[in-house]
Amino acid sequence: MKFLYILFGFIFISFSLYSQKYQNEHLGDLIKDYISVKYPNEVLDKFIYIGINRQKLFLFESKNISQVFNISTSKWGNGNELSSYKTPIGLHFISEKIGEGAEIGTLFINKKNTGKVVSIESSKGSNGDEITTRIMSLSGKQSNFNKGSSFDTFKRGIYIHGTADENSIGYPSSHGCIRMLNKDVIELFNKIDIGISVFLIEN
Repeated sequence: MKFLYILFGFIFISFSLYSQKYQNEHLGDLIKDYISVKYPNEVLDKFIYIGINRQKLFLFESKNISQVFNISTSKWGNGNELSSYKTPIGLHFISEKIGEGAEIGTLFINKKNTGKVVSIESSKGSNGDEITTRIMSLSGKQSNFNKGSSFDTFKRGIYIHGTADENSIGYPSSHGCIRMLNKDVIELFNKIDIGISVFLIEN
């Protein structure tokens, strides 16, 4: 009997992993098809796709989904206007990587390492907007939409970053940036280079 339980458990886990792999492959194909039509000049080998309604960040490597991370975008919705506190949409790229080697929970202010390590909150009720652990600055690539004028993503100070309010991850609650769990933002930071394309889509 014990052997049967072990066997059924192994079959269930194997099926679950296969099902997840199939779903990721199918979703990855849909994402690539959509982006290739909307942005035909972009090379879709290694890139980041942020599904705002899904509250997920997908890292594509070798044209396939390699990582999926839960995130938090703006509680005020999506938009590219200056001082709107909304999460920008459209085609972007990572223009800066800040914080390599910093201790998890390190607090950054104005993209500067303060040397202070803050407590990571995972319980409900935390309303902080601390920027922690790593920063990846976003810059727009579409003139008069998310680049230049009053729509410039970089001038707005929009980042992918860690947060002291990890309870916020999974639903819109940021002030415009893309929040990640601290362990996840380190993993993403280590996997990408400056210049990688980032697609922010209200899917």
